[in-house]
Amino acid sequence: MSRLTRRATLALAAGVFAPRVVAAPAPVHRCEDLIDAIGINVHLGHGGSPYVARFAECAAALDDLGLRHLRDDIVLVGTEPAGQFERIAGLARRGYRFSLVFYDGLTPGPRVPPERFAEIADWAEDGLVVVEGGNEPPVAARAGLARLSADHQAALFRTVRDTPRHRTVRVAGPSYIQANIAAAENLSASVDLANVHAYPGMEHPETRGAGSLGGFVAAVRPVFGSAPVIVTETGYHTALATRSAHLPVSEAVRARYLPRLLLWSYLQGVRRTYLYELISAFDGGEADPESRFGLIAHDGTPSASFAAVRSLIRLFNGRAEEARASRDRIGVVLPVGVPDLVAASFARADGALLVPIWLGLDGWDRNARAPRPDSAPRAVDLHLSSPPRRLRLHRFGDDGVVSVTALAPMQAFTVAVTDRLAVLEIW
Repeated sequence: MSRLTRRATLALAAGVFAPRVVAAPAPVHRCEDLIDAIGINVHLGHGGSPYVARFAECAAALDDLGLRHLRDDIVLVGTEPAGQFERIAGLARRGYRFSLVFYDGLTPGPRVPPERFAEIADWAEDGLVVVEGGNEPPVAARAGLARLSADHQAALFRTVRDTPRHRTVRVAGPSYIQANIAAAENLSASVDLANVHAYPGMEHPETRGAGSLGGFVAAVRPVFGSAPVIVTETGYHTALATRSAHLPVSEAVRARYLPRLLLWSYLQGVRRTYLYELISAFDGGEADPESRFGLIAHDGTPSASFAAVRSLIRLFNGRAEEARASRDRIGVVLPVGVPDLVAASFARADGALLVPIWLGLDGWDRNARAPRPDSAPRAVDLHLSSPPRRLRLHRFGDDGVVSVTALAPMQAFTVAVTDRLAVLEIW
């Protein structure tokens, strides 16, 4: 709904609030910074998985998705640089950049000695940008494990610092979870980046509950200090028959949530957010959460969530053919005081201004394992600093499809905002 009359505005359900506006245009983020802050998990060393058995299909899906940051765990089997590192290097030559997990020996998987950092970085052919000190090490399991994890992290940090030819590689801490966070030692002197696994469970991305991003970040501060944060795993699974404590959402709700999650994480200051995962590595059925995280099913079928994330990336990347002659960029005055409203302003390299806007509401009934009834839209007034040449509204649907509506190019207008992401494209 692009332009509401007074009658139409009054007809909206109760709960609509007349927004109060601030006096100056909102701060402007850069679209390229958002794109650089999006990554996804892959498993290029897991034999028998689609990542290995159908690698060409995996690479094509990554190209289609449009992001450039990947996370993987190193699997040393004694035949390097064949296998996993051939795949990593091939993707690096195509512009992909990696965060790689150096296993510490506390979790399944061959330990990756920190002293092998230089040769591993060489195998990755300039594709390595982040190294991690361990994946969810269970340091609370018994005495002494926290010290082993800390020693491994310190050795990795020291080795990276002592390798001048790879001086741009950043060191992230281990991804401690749950009770292991409290058991971990202070690693602030051995990290460039704090590492968080921030799964919201069945909660919406903006939740203040147990799945709150802010809660996950606050929990690791005693371990990593004030280091900038990367979220190396997050996302939703759709195993609706699971009895696991990690609860599911439907595919439609996941497609609604993921674009919001990526934007929300960026707006909360997270340096990079890696979704889990590109392709479901195996298929254990509808009761197995690990089989239902992939944006692409084990059999290669893309989900609505894949389409939604791809559309977000494509919209924020823009298209070179739409570049316009330079002009003073339009600013937008965003409303304040509207309950649950999330909105921001992004400058795209081709000259457009993008305004993502949505309501950060819970769309999933955990007890019924079904979507909640749609909330009433809220009328939100937006004001531009100057008249636009063109104005379009992109609405993201639960099926992954984005509808585009041309709006009258007005300096002040009203939109109906819901919990489905909308993005205004302003020229």
